[in-house]
Amino acid sequence: LERMKRESDYFWEKRQLQLEGLGLTRQQALTIASIVEEETNANEEKADIASVYLNRLRIGMPLQADPTVKYAIGDFSIRRIRANMLQYDSPYNTYLYPGLPPGPICIPSVSSIDAVLKNKKTDYLFFCAKEDFSGRHNFAATSAEHSSNAQKFHKALNNRNIH
Repeated sequence: LERMKRESDYFWEKRQLQLEGLGLTRQQALTIASIVEEETNANEEKADIASVYLNRLRIGMPLQADPTVKYAIGDFSIRRIRANMLQYDSPYNTYLYPGLPPGPICIPSVSSIDAVLKNKKTDYLFFCAKEDFSGRHNFAATSAEHSSNAQKFHKALNNRNIH
C-alpha cells in the first residue's frame, strides 16, 4: 500500500500543473478519464473525446455519456442505448443528472488520463460512432452535424439488425 501511494503521488506530481490548469480535482479528472476510457479503444481519439466532455462541462451542457448509463444499469454488454435506458434513475446517469457522476466508472488508463489533462482545444460538443463500425467516431461542433452523423450510424445499426 505504501508503494502504491508513493507511485500515485509521483504520477500526479508530474501532472499537477495540467490538473490545476483545468481547475479539476484528481477525482474529477479520473472520472472524466474513466468515461473517455469506456468510449473508445482508439488512443488517437481520446483527446477529442475528452475535449467534448470538457467543453460540455464548461458551458453547463449535460454530459449525456452512454457509458455512464451502462454503468448505472450495471450491464456493460449493452450494444445499443435505447430511450428507455436513459430514464434509469442513478446519479451515474449523465442523461438525467448534470455535471460529473459521483466517481469513475472504471479504472482509466494513463492514455485516457493524459487525454483529459492535455486538454486538446476543439469546438466539438458531439461525437457519434462511425457507421463503418471501425470503433472510431465522427466529431461535430453543431447539433445539425451531429444529427447527420447519428442518422448514418443508426441506419448502419438497423441494417445489421443490432438492437
